[in-house]
Amino acid sequence: MITSMTRTLAKDTINKIGEEITLQGWINGRRDHGKIMFLDLRDRTGLVQVVSTKELGDPRPEYCVEIVGLVKKRPDAMVNPKIATGIVEVEAKKITIISTSAELPFPIDSDGYDINEEIRSKYRYLDLRRPRLNRNLKLRSQMTTFIRNYLTNLDFVEVETPILTKTTPEGARDFLVPSRLQKGKFYALPQSPQQYKQLLMVAGLERYFQFPRCFRDEDPRRDRAYGEFTQLDLEMSFVTQDDILKLTEEMFTNLVKEVFPQKRITQTPWPRIPHKQAKSKYGSDKPDLRKNKNDKDELAFAWIIDFPLFTEQSEEDFYHGSGNAKFAPSHHMFTAPHLDDIPLLDSDPMKVRGLQHDLVLNGFEVGGGSIRIHQKDVQEKVFDLIGFSKKQKKQFEHMLTAFTYGVPPHGGIAPGLDRLLMAILGEPSVREVMAYPTSASGQTSVMDAPSEASEEQLKELGIAVAVQNKNKTGSIYDAIIEELKKQGIEFKNYEHKAVYTSQEAASVRNTDIHAGAKALVMYKDEAPVILVLPADMKVDTHTFKKIYKSRNLRMATKEEVEKITSVSIGAVPPFGHIFYIPIYMEKSLRDNERIVFNAGMHTRSIEMKESDYEKIAKPIVGEFALKA
Repeated sequence: MITSMTRTLAKDTINKIGEEITLQGWINGRRDHGKIMFLDLRDRTGLVQVVSTKELGDPRPEYCVEIVGLVKKRPDAMVNPKIATGIVEVEAKKITIISTSAELPFPIDSDGYDINEEIRSKYRYLDLRRPRLNRNLKLRSQMTTFIRNYLTNLDFVEVETPILTKTTPEGARDFLVPSRLQKGKFYALPQSPQQYKQLLMVAGLERYFQFPRCFRDEDPRRDRAYGEFTQLDLEMSFVTQDDILKLTEEMFTNLVKEVFPQKRITQTPWPRIPHKQAKSKYGSDKPDLRKNKNDKDELAFAWIIDFPLFTEQSEEDFYHGSGNAKFAPSHHMFTAPHLDDIPLLDSDPMKVRGLQHDLVLNGFEVGGGSIRIHQKDVQEKVFDLIGFSKKQKKQFEHMLTAFTYGVPPHGGIAPGLDRLLMAILGEPSVREVMAYPTSASGQTSVMDAPSEASEEQLKELGIAVAVQNKNKTGSIYDAIIEELKKQGIEFKNYEHKAVYTSQEAASVRNTDIHAGAKALVMYKDEAPVILVLPADMKVDTHTFKKIYKSRNLRMATKEEVEKITSVSIGAVPPFGHIFYIPIYMEKSLRDNERIVFNAGMHTRSIEMKESDYEKIAKPIVGEFALKA
């Protein structure tokens, strides 16, 4: 039972010396000194040390507990300057274990950069207990709160725009959502609120902002997560490009001072660099202008301006139009041309400058915007130049109609919050500043998404799946091949008769049995794991449990293996991240320059460098096997 006494937070214990208090939180650390036990209790505000005895209970790391105790001042020699509450400790009087915790699949007291990302994603709720990530989410909240207050004080209005919208060719692949009420038709998730915010300017709102979720079916990279992201979207009427740049610069300068006081902005005002100059001088349109590129506290903001309005259209563009057009928008099709260059739309479009502006920080493009087209005839001219057919123009009929009703000149900017925070903090990936990012393979954190829809759901939507890969083992094989190719890994394919033992596999491949990487699905304290070892070795259960502090280790049953991996025993590939479970590798596998393994099928194998395998699989390596 939890007591009714008012809870005290860890940070407030320094003001409660001599008082009996109630703490609630998690056991962050435990140090057993026989009769006396020291517990570090963690809550949202930090840590505080608790002195206890086992007679009161024996809570383990990550147990959720309530502790009633007396706050005491520590002797001067015992003060811990590393924590904010280091001048006090709490003498426990009563310990209540609210809930226990299984052994964590990975440590959370480190920065976590070296831990397999797929495993971190699967157990993201544990990963977020990590102090670094917890801090990142709090800073993100402070950042959006500052921006919201700043813009509201400048007479901006926060407006939410629809998530279910219309598919239009705006530059990336759409995510489509089938309509139940209008079968055969589809919504699209918005790539950005671009058209909605421009229509809000037509509506006379004049100053708008929101923090929208944006959805783009694009390949992930370090500064872009797959699927969805958040941006600050703002738009203003009756403004020039200079107005937008000044407002953004002042807002973010003040943001850094208030939320990130340890950071320093290299140059103020921020330099404004023409696109052509940036390319010729720095070889990039997102240059890193820091004086010391190893200084994580230095922030070098810059503006890139005077972009060409058009670029040559290629097969990579999603602006194919009729298929015969020479031009594609450099930014997007709603960017206004420089007023002086409008006549060039008829004579030499490639010389037209766009009123586009990109915000660059430490080598990353963290935001982009422009002055928008507000004249119907100019917008139609741009549609023509990029090769839109009548049918494609009709997709934007709502915009062209709105442009006949007294449209004000307008423009804005949309910094990506994820990328901006990543650049400010010096994190290696946007996924480090997002609560539940998708993985590189498109898997949603902690969820088995995407997943198959039931036949009933598909029937209700009027959808029939024309191609459905029922051979899940084949799809796993294809996924491995695709990943190896994407990462530029050299490998060799084997297609052979079905093999069911390590000896059969080595014989049919004509490879050394020690080079065979055998993947065993096991349960470590009732959590599935994969153990990878040379095919001529067996697991030393006692040693494994001792090394990895496991209470129990057992082999998964045939049914459990198929449920976890969709692969039959003997065909499981040695890649835990495919199945979102931890993977442990026997160190002896490093005896081999190359390894070979079954790849999701009894009839398919793959051979590759052992070092490349570790690069992809990122296993936990130890010595836990014996010769069979």
